[in-house]
Amino acid sequence: MKIKLITILFSVIIFTQFAFAKGVGTTMFQILQMPTNAYDASLANTSVLGKSSAVTNPAFIPFLERSIVLTHAIYIEGTKYSIGDINFPLNEKSGINFSFSYFDSGEMDRVLESGSGYKSDGTFNASDKVFNLSYGRKFSSSVSMGLTLKYIEQKIDDVSYSNFLAGFNGLYFFTSTTFVAVGIDNFGGEVKGYSMPTKVYCGLTGNVNETTTGTIQIDDYYNEDICEIKVALEKKLDKLALRGGYVIPTKKYSGTNNSFVTNLTLGAGLDFKFLVIDYAWLPKGDLGNVHMFTVRINF
Repeated sequence: MKIKLITILFSVIIFTQFAFAKGVGTTMFQILQMPTNAYDASLANTSVLGKSSAVTNPAFIPFLERSIVLTHAIYIEGTKYSIGDINFPLNEKSGINFSFSYFDSGEMDRVLESGSGYKSDGTFNASDKVFNLSYGRKFSSSVSMGLTLKYIEQKIDDVSYSNFLAGFNGLYFFTSTTFVAVGIDNFGGEVKGYSMPTKVYCGLTGNVNETTTGTIQIDDYYNEDICEIKVALEKKLDKLALRGGYVIPTKKYSGTNNSFVTNLTLGAGLDFKFLVIDYAWLPKGDLGNVHMFTVRINF
């Protein structure tokens, strides 16, 4: 029965890829596809391996302590990306999480057409903001679910767009260390004719041995022609954890950095119980490398 359940969930994701795909580059608010913490980022941006994934998978919220999480990424070409979230347990079975994400592209040159050529006309800024409110509840020792509401705003020079989005996620535990996660993220209506980067995912996590945990996850962005298979491993050595992941794209796209190195993610973490520090290294080929740092304080 359990094997049948997993097979059905993976089949649904594969079906949506063929039934609803519209093509690469047809969605907006790409900040929604960025990792929300260094833990997930180092594991191929999966959202099913551990409870650090509360922002992207609120079904983990009931398993979290009261905590504050701060993430900053040294991103591409001087851009800045920061995330902060706070988790509040309501009781033994439920909790809420609030997060705020901000992406700043920095100053860019404004260029205007002038006769047969172009001329510089100062600079302009572009930024994205995401406000995220999530609720998670544990219904039994085997089942946990989460609901997310988001408000997103994008500003480019003096033009801005906004939208409300929703997400729904679930966990089913076969044992305390083996579980399956499913969800739909960033579900919402179109803005100016552009769809949202809505993702349906399903993943399975389990112990490889006493100190190593592995996961496999399928992500289907059904508003685009993108389906990814992600594999990741985490090795724990007392307080130190070593992590690595790999994204297996189902198709190759021209004009993108799509190689073995750019699909690889690596990272490490230190867990002192009350203080957790995570790091992720994300290579982006010709665009350079992304370094992401996360600090979680439990109180």
